[in-house]
Amino acid sequence: MRRFVVDASVLLSAVIAKPDSHPSLLLDAVRAGDIEMVACERLLDEVQHGLDGRYFRERISENERLAIPAMLRALALMVPDPELVPAVLRDPEDDYLVELARTNVAQAIITGDRDLLEHEGLVPLAVSAREACASLGLI
Repeated sequence: MRRFVVDASVLLSAVIAKPDSHPSLLLDAVRAGDIEMVACERLLDEVQHGLDGRYFRERISENERLAIPAMLRALALMVPDPELVPAVLRDPEDDYLVELARTNVAQAIITGDRDLLEHEGLVPLAVSAREACASLGLI
């Protein structure tokens, strides 16, 4: 089975996107057990923070906003937050994603974050939701 770290931005997109969108297809693959998603509390805190913002408050109910992190927690392989996080990226707030992926042997980080996507030599590689869907045969 292929293992990935899915960034909060992709998870948030999957929540409100059309069913045939790339983020939705990825979440469906996680639900089906076709891919494994690694997550930690820090990542789910980012999702919750996004859900608490005005954009999502205007689009989905409070019950849905409360249920989404629990659903993601149930779907993911939950691991502890990375403790030692070496500096890798321009934005140090995202370095934990790289360490999360490395320490849990993820194939890639699925993200829309340009800092991750454009970072040369990043291990594991960062890919867009579209690229991940294409490599997994979902599109």
